[in-house]
Amino acid sequence: MKNFARLAAVLAAALTLAAPARAQEVIRLGVSFFPFHSADATQPDLLDAIAPELEAAGYRVEKTVFLNYAEANPALAHGEIDGNLIQHRLYMEIFNTRAGAELAIAQPVYHATFALYSGLWSDLDAIPEGETVLIPNDGVNTARALLLLQDAGLVELREGAAHQASVADITANPRDLRFEEAPLTATAGAYDEGGRRLAVMYPTYARALTLEGDAERLYVERRGEIADAYAISLAVNTRDLDDPKTRAVAQALRSDAVATFLEENYGWAAIPAR
Repeated sequence: MKNFARLAAVLAAALTLAAPARAQEVIRLGVSFFPFHSADATQPDLLDAIAPELEAAGYRVEKTVFLNYAEANPALAHGEIDGNLIQHRLYMEIFNTRAGAELAIAQPVYHATFALYSGLWSDLDAIPEGETVLIPNDGVNTARALLLLQDAGLVELREGAAHQASVADITANPRDLRFEEAPLTATAGAYDEGGRRLAVMYPTYARALTLEGDAERLYVERRGEIADAYAISLAVNTRDLDDPKTRAVAQALRSDAVATFLEENYGWAAIPAR
């Protein structure tokens, strides 16, 4: 009997060793820009930081890179990917309304710095009358830029104007500032070509001009309830909010590994949103 038990134990161990490793389930995530995607393949990105935790849970991330980030939401809505990391809640809500989609935020990841830049002036009071300010033209970021300018004391918006504010909502403009709207991705180039006078933009795009940290930042958006709505987040289809894949990615995005990655590799442009 003892020999039989010993033999059974040996056979069980052999079968365990011979069994193939459990196949990892693929999670397809749409990305477009750093820190979720690095154009330099030799440099790590944030998805590299969460890969070990997801692999331990039985998942493997498959990235789909969208050179035009606007294509990532249609792909998600049509089920071509499981989630994306290209937007904040307000951008998503506009897409849902326009496309009749049902996307939802599963996990905020970071708050991107938003700032008024100037290579000519280092003080708000020095801005002359009639100066032109470059602002994004995509609606959501147009409003964010105007809210920042209001917070800086450069304009006043009508009461109640918030995430849908436009230039038409300006009720006071004591310096008679002019506003030139440009695509978000083209703002940095227009700012540089115009002599680096005034532009509201993200550090991600300012980096193209070798501007990092506080370089040429004249006024930085302050954190608050309005600003927090702009946290870049993991978005999924509403029906997948409780899917094990979604829960696994959301948990990984809340990890210390992600906070450390952002602080070490993207601290000049963002802070973790946990």
